[in-house]
Amino acid sequence: MMQALRARQQYAAIDTATRTEQANPHRLIEMLYDELLSALRQAGIAIDRGDLAMKSSRVSRALSILHGLESSLDFNRGGPVAQSLSSAYGYLRQETIAAGRDNDADRLAAATEAAAGLADAWRQIRP
Repeated sequence: MMQALRARQQYAAIDTATRTEQANPHRLIEMLYDELLSALRQAGIAIDRGDLAMKSSRVSRALSILHGLESSLDFNRGGPVAQSLSSAYGYLRQETIAAGRDNDADRLAAATEAAAGLADAWRQIRP
């Protein structure tokens, strides 16, 4: 059973590596949004189930992704849009931390909805 789990994790890592190597910058950000939404949703499920270890893991993953998204902003070229996104990521980070700390699934759902709005807006942009 453990070998099957390890094999599945290795295949998933290879799949992710392949997708990121072949993606353009716009698609990479889209992939980050997808991973962010997945991590936030999984954290919410973990809170509902009382699975604190999974909640912590998924909240940490979401925070790492938010850091990556903010790190990718180009304030010189992006101007007010980059500043606005930075503020949005800061809000999401703050809400995710608070929801995780307080085991507040509703607060996390609101943060997930806000992140979904950003992801949807990003998908509307065509490179």
